[in-house]
Amino acid sequence: MEVLKMISINVNDIFDKMIGNENEIIIKRENDADDLILITAKKYNEILEELKRLKYWEEIDKRIENVKAGKGQFHELIEVDDV
Repeated sequence: MEVLKMISINVNDIFDKMIGNENEIIIKRENDADDLILITAKKYNEILEELKRLKYWEEIDKRIENVKAGKGQFHELIEVDDV
């Protein structure tokens, strides 16, 4: 028969440690389950913004590689007279 361990955590203690803390809090698990990470909403939003920037630049790099591989289309810009 498997014995379950019960762990009691005061959530307020965790929140108190998070206030003013720019670092993440890692909750290690004793079993094979993944560890948990707590971060502030500010840090989470910063991570999301950085991911958006990286995806943007990855798309630009992909387009550059396509052009280098001869898969791009080039168009000339022309001026038209005002009507």
